[in-house]
Amino acid sequence: MSNALDNIFASDPELAERAERAEAAARPDVAGTFRNYEAAPDGGFPTALHQWQVTTALPSTAEAVAELLGGTPYERETEAEDAMAVNTDTDRVEVVIDGPGAIEFDMKQWVNGKLAHHCDTRQFLSPPEDVGVPCRCPGTLAELKDRAKAERGPKPAITLTFRLAHDTGLGLFRYKSSGWSLISELPALKTALAKVGGPALAHLINERVQYVTKGGRDVDYQKLHLKVIKPFEQAITDAPSAAVEEEPPF
Repeated sequence: MSNALDNIFASDPELAERAERAEAAARPDVAGTFRNYEAAPDGGFPTALHQWQVTTALPSTAEAVAELLGGTPYERETEAEDAMAVNTDTDRVEVVIDGPGAIEFDMKQWVNGKLAHHCDTRQFLSPPEDVGVPCRCPGTLAELKDRAKAERGPKPAITLTFRLAHDTGLGLFRYKSSGWSLISELPALKTALAKVGGPALAHLINERVQYVTKGGRDVDYQKLHLKVIKPFEQAITDAPSAAVEEEPPF
């Protein structure tokens, strides 16, 4: 803003409030996306990110994320709406998750940019005329993975939605993954969220996994690790000292 605009908004609370409401109304349904991989410009294998990257359509959201999590907002070279990005200074974030329904899992196969197969491993979920029709996917995870690797079947489409615990007003963020290793953890995560019985405080961790296979191959990748802590309502009322006793600082 120019100095004149700064002065007007600073001295007229009603005007500032209207502007804030207008900006909130213009916000997209998803405030931003947390990423632990960055797409390669040439379409090659994506680059692993050891700290969270957050992309968003709104410069104001990027600035707020940078203030909370570190980093500097910048504009990505992309035609996507979330052209603003922040490479944060952290690999873990306190988030609020509104129950087990915040975790969505289905299977999708994209061909030439179009959704060619969308199912729950038993029946099709789209297009409308195919909903409920058996998809004839194999019954085991190993078989599903083999088919996907051969480009003959769908891959996991996992989406987690959440809010930032220290600024819930920013709106809903999401994390999306097509990773197979996360599937086995989903039942336990949904159970933990269901036990909370409402919005839960959780740690969203960008975990680096490294090991050597029996064949001597080095494996190094990033994955989501989600740790459900307590009801968010309880976290708000807890004294800082009590919170430290329950969860060591990181």
